[in-house]
Amino acid sequence: RYDLKAIQVGSDYLRNNLSLKFKSKVNEKVDLGFTVRYADIEINGSGANEQNEASSADSRLKHSISYSPLPLPGLTTDDTDPYSSTSLIDPFVALADNDRLQNRKNYNMLGSFGWKIFDNVKFNADLGFDNYNYLDYRFYGRQTYYANNQPLTENQGMPALIIRDRKDHRFRTANTLDINFGKYINNDNHNLKLLLGHEYVFFESNQVTDVLHGFPDFFSFDQARKLTTQGSPFSVENYYSPDDKLLSFFGRLNYDFKNRYLFTATFRADASSRFLGNNRWGYFPSAALAWKVNEEAFLKNVKWLDALKLRVSYGQAGNNNIPVGQTAKVFVPGITSYINGVDSYWAPSDVLENPDLKWETMVTRNIGVDFSLFNGRLGGTFEVYRNTTKDLLLEFRVPGSGYDTQFRNVGENQNEGIEVALNAKIIDKPDYGIDFSFNISKNTNEIISLGSLEPFNKYSGWASSDIPYDFLVSPGESLGVMVGYKNDGRYEVSDFDYVNGEYILKDGVADATEVLGNQVVPGSMKLKDINGDGIVDIDDITKIGNAQPDFTGGFVLNAFAYGFDLTAAFNFSYGNDVYNANKIEYTTANRNGQYRNLGAEMASGSRWTNIDPSTGSLVTDPTQLEALNANTTMWSPYMNNYVFSDWAVEDGSFLRLNTLTLGYSLPNSAIEKIGLTKLRFYLTGYNVALWTSYSGLDPEASTRRKDPFTPGVDYSAYPRSRQFIFGVNLNF
Repeated sequence: RYDLKAIQVGSDYLRNNLSLKFKSKVNEKVDLGFTVRYADIEINGSGANEQNEASSADSRLKHSISYSPLPLPGLTTDDTDPYSSTSLIDPFVALADNDRLQNRKNYNMLGSFGWKIFDNVKFNADLGFDNYNYLDYRFYGRQTYYANNQPLTENQGMPALIIRDRKDHRFRTANTLDINFGKYINNDNHNLKLLLGHEYVFFESNQVTDVLHGFPDFFSFDQARKLTTQGSPFSVENYYSPDDKLLSFFGRLNYDFKNRYLFTATFRADASSRFLGNNRWGYFPSAALAWKVNEEAFLKNVKWLDALKLRVSYGQAGNNNIPVGQTAKVFVPGITSYINGVDSYWAPSDVLENPDLKWETMVTRNIGVDFSLFNGRLGGTFEVYRNTTKDLLLEFRVPGSGYDTQFRNVGENQNEGIEVALNAKIIDKPDYGIDFSFNISKNTNEIISLGSLEPFNKYSGWASSDIPYDFLVSPGESLGVMVGYKNDGRYEVSDFDYVNGEYILKDGVADATEVLGNQVVPGSMKLKDINGDGIVDIDDITKIGNAQPDFTGGFVLNAFAYGFDLTAAFNFSYGNDVYNANKIEYTTANRNGQYRNLGAEMASGSRWTNIDPSTGSLVTDPTQLEALNANTTMWSPYMNNYVFSDWAVEDGSFLRLNTLTLGYSLPNSAIEKIGLTKLRFYLTGYNVALWTSYSGLDPEASTRRKDPFTPGVDYSAYPRSRQFIFGVNLNF
């Protein structure tokens, strides 16, 4: 049983597990196995935001910053209806209005049969069945974007509830035949093994979705869930997924000569019902060679060398990870009422079919060296790789077609780099010792081709339509290239002529009115005019960041001394950029957020102001206005639009102490009398410390990861918790 009370109000996780395992050796040739697992999971709360959220306006965590916890004289916070305001939303109301309850029950059964037909031939069969039940209640309260936009007019602004009841069934059978030819070769220098196999997987799913709108405006989530008849039925959908089948044949050949020269070859043939015709089958070969150099005669007398192995490999692997039914036209229940009152009960889905879809293929190439020195005191691995993925299965928008999206096989992507892993026994004594391990990798990502597509832009969507796009997808670039405006500080009084009580922008000073959404004045955010046409607009968007790191890695320190033990595990990233959307959110008082709380960057004395603090009067005179803001550095937060510029792109490099464990084991002499062989007490901390220059909560946050083209966006991310656990290990 695992019961976790999360750090955000209303977020809980409860899991009950039961596992039974049975193994029996019937005789010398036959063995049987049977495993039953049951998991019952309950998840309360909808988190800080969701990947499938109707709008970024429903992100929860942001309101904990923008909503003032104390009444502010002169503002309208006390007069605002917390359930209908679009600008000032109580974070507790946001949580209550974006509530969710998920119940998941999973039953798993697995049986195995092994038969040793001959001394060198063995047959194995596995048979498995999974039954998955998923019940999801999603509540939208009065202030949510969904409740105010999705229902019919008469039910808008009233609570809504979506109930999804899904049942999945998965059946798997696999058979393998393992043959050792050593008996037939009759030569100790040669060893040959062959594995032949077959696998079949069948999956089916059925989901019923009930959408209820127009609950009484005072209804809470609990009331709506228990009294569903108080809502107005909007739609009922019953979806049966097309059959999802996978048929595979595979084989593996292992050969070694003198246990010094090793060769492995594998081959898979996979057929997926997610594709049609000749595209249904995919064929994926691979091969690997290895040479134990330390076994050679010229290295036999090198005492400090324990092991040295060179290896090279090439392989292909397939991916069919797309929703079922993308190759044929799918119809879904319609709920649109036409003028004559006739409903279109069946209509084409929003996804355009593509009968030409085929397997995505990854080609891997590796060259590596494994070594061990000084009786195991020092060891490690060096590896160079190049992985190419072609015919990528991606979902694209298809404007003008009458459909929203379509899955396509598009382009080619490549990752190449080097990985290094080292481990060392620094001190190795019977009563005390220190071990240290370290790994680092450098990966370079590049989009090789987009096929027939032209380079295109993607938008993360956190700011709705204010930011048209913020990521670039183009051959020669990597995934995660951020595009936006170059920040140029703010407009000063000297950028304007003061004529008849109005500030007129001087010639030669770029005008960013179109981007900001309001007329620029002294104190407005200033952006660079990249193309030099005198106007800052969409044509001035340029590359300003990259989510791909230069290096990633980690290291672990293990130490023990006289019963005490210590483990410290670190991980790090260097050179990646983070798109800090929170920074934009909390420094912008746009059309819907005039009175909300802002970040420390916009504190009084730091931001531009045109209010004289001593008199409270509006300052318009150029000389007085310039003097009033002589010691401020930030622009005015008041603008109609959110603006993505390089000011919001930060270095995401970090070093994190992930795990720290301190333990103590009582000596055997103290526990033998009570029938124990081991008694250890330990204290473990998770997410113990973080070193970074990033100004946000977590440089590893990536809240728009559903789309592979928009990584590294930090917006209303659920905070990473810090945990401390005390435990006891007992061995009888």
